[in-house]
Amino acid sequence: MRVLIVDDQRSARRVLAELVGRLPETEVREAATLGEARLALQAEPFDVALVDLRLGADPGNRDGIALVGEIRRDTGAVPVVVSGYADMAEIRAAMRLGAFDYILKEELCEELVLPMLEELRSRRRLQQEVVSLRARVAPGGVPGLVGTSPAMQRLRAAILRVALSDRPVLLRGPTGSGKELVARALHALGPHPDEPLLDVNCGAIPEALMESQLFGHERGAFTGADRRQEGYLSAVRRGTLFLDEVAELSQPLQVKLLRVLESGRFRTVGSPEDRAFEGRVVAATNADLERRVAAGAFREDLFYRLNVLELQVPGIDERREDVPALVAHFAARQARPLRFTAEAIARLMAFELPGNVRQLRNIVDRIAVFAEADEVGVEAVDAHAAPRRSGGEATSATALARALLRGPIGNKLEAAEEALVREAMALAEGNKSAAARLLGVHRKFIERWLSSREVRYATAGVTHPREG
Repeated sequence: MRVLIVDDQRSARRVLAELVGRLPETEVREAATLGEARLALQAEPFDVALVDLRLGADPGNRDGIALVGEIRRDTGAVPVVVSGYADMAEIRAAMRLGAFDYILKEELCEELVLPMLEELRSRRRLQQEVVSLRARVAPGGVPGLVGTSPAMQRLRAAILRVALSDRPVLLRGPTGSGKELVARALHALGPHPDEPLLDVNCGAIPEALMESQLFGHERGAFTGADRRQEGYLSAVRRGTLFLDEVAELSQPLQVKLLRVLESGRFRTVGSPEDRAFEGRVVAATNADLERRVAAGAFREDLFYRLNVLELQVPGIDERREDVPALVAHFAARQARPLRFTAEAIARLMAFELPGNVRQLRNIVDRIAVFAEADEVGVEAVDAHAAPRRSGGEATSATALARALLRGPIGNKLEAAEEALVREAMALAEGNKSAAARLLGVHRKFIERWLSSREVRYATAGVTHPREG
């Protein structure tokens, strides 16, 4: 067990170090100031931090209280208050920020300090055993993930390392790669798997409703608020709040989410009182957040708060060898006993899959519905997906443009645009934000395009089959 002692009084540090050193297999580090403590916490992991609340001679110094909050929020260590003053207001403030317990310096003794540290050691050992047990029970060590490629092995190892931490996690990877499954695995292997896992798609909920969904609102907070509504931040309790498509959050909501992550507090719409946020935030995006930060579309401070722990979820091109296992997994979930031939599997492995695992799953679903026989060969696969093209003129943008220009279609530009947008919407399963990223345009372009088609078809007296 690693213990960090933070106290500006050398004598107090010496007494605590001597007491803590009586425990077997214990390493002790010391820090005299807030700055030294931060450097120590960045340099190595600690299990316990014994923190003096007043790190200086100034009676108004509250660096220790601030440090307790930072330790609880940004590290895996358990903070314990060591105070030279029986100021219960200070101690309660530290406890609200996440301190496990408190000790008064005048009561420092082996009978008081060592049992508490032994309890913390036992808690940490139990958490590690729980993770190990879950890893042994779950296929491959992590529930829900299919495949044994090197990329997936690296992802599983990373999930097991960060699962017990309560710090924010940022999941990055292409559309359809399985970021939601990773979030569920983190929750299942985390310290509170019995608490709620709440999924919020930041790109699917209108901006006007998102604040109320996240923070909740009081009755009468705005027009139409005829009853009090609990938000996700309180409903999640000590569970996991999964913010999918987090790059789509508006700037005002980015500011409010930043405050939650920094202070662990939030305020429901229409309420004057703060409430504690006890859950863990897992965010996901396939957007280039660094580019959005540089463009001013995403707050830099929020980016670094969310990106405490980052996991890269590989796309299908990084794990082609997992396609047979994925196909078998999706086929086993069908209502009919599908059997894919070796040639059919090889053909699927050669397909272009810009929609990644999600697109592969959709192909298997379509085959399950439309295939004539339970044994699926190359012909059935070719009927429901386009094979990967090997390159050359047939795959170039120039060749596609020439083919379109030679065709009988009237307005070639409009036809090309419509084909691209419809294909992007199909691959993104109706998600406008995801379709916009596939096209390299803003979501508002998709919304304007769909709206213009609705107007055109309505004028012509035709119902427009709008996607998503």
